[in-house]
Amino acid sequence: MKKLLAIGAGVMLSLCAAFGASACSGKNENTLVIGYTEYAPMNYYDENNNFIGFDTEFAETVCAALGYQPKFQLIDWDNKIEELETKKIDLIWNGMTITDELKASIAISDPYLENKQVVVTKSENAAKFTDVASVAATASIAVESGSAGQSVAEDNGWDYTPMTAQSDCLLEVKTERSEIAIIDITMAKAMTGAGTDYTDLTYIDVGFASEEYGIGMRKEDTALLEEINRLIAQYKTDGTLDALIAKYLV
Repeated sequence: MKKLLAIGAGVMLSLCAAFGASACSGKNENTLVIGYTEYAPMNYYDENNNFIGFDTEFAETVCAALGYQPKFQLIDWDNKIEELETKKIDLIWNGMTITDELKASIAISDPYLENKQVVVTKSENAAKFTDVASVAATASIAVESGSAGQSVAEDNGWDYTPMTAQSDCLLEVKTERSEIAIIDITMAKAMTGAGTDYTDLTYIDVGFASEEYGIGMRKEDTALLEEINRLIAQYKTDGTLDALIAKYLV
């Protein structure tokens, strides 16, 4: 980490030149504001009220390497682009699936983690969902508004109920207001089944296409994008990302 901090000090001036709009100006000049929604295992509070998670720790590591303090800001996921463009946040860092639609509006880092959408339902109903075609027969689908799950539903022409957060989708299924939810497999693994608050729920991989997570930022923040991509490449080879995967996702 000492070596990474030294590198961060060396690039700070160039980052400030290209990223002066928020992180390098005013009283919070050493802060990057990171927009997130709360869900395990990416960004969440543990039983001792410590804010942890794969993306939480990853963001802290990157910010330390670049000489910044991360400030985590809870956002409405459906408004993430507006939050970024109005400079209320500097980064979208919360298991964000890379899409062509997002690329048209914001800059996105190189991918750092694979993901896919899965079906979550009551365990007693799991046998009904074996493939994508079987999902079409369900009466009700809950998705997080603005999420990859919503995109899956729309791409397939399915009706759906938009929710504020993926965690709300789980509650929707638990209370039987929706038969299924379509959410990230990262969350489904962490939040359903034995030892969770949703012991009666399970998830099924019905064959939706694989996805990749990236970090969103304003298009003009080219220096920041370059430095984050450099660190992603480094962390893919030096074991940093593998350690986070082992800690939070296995």
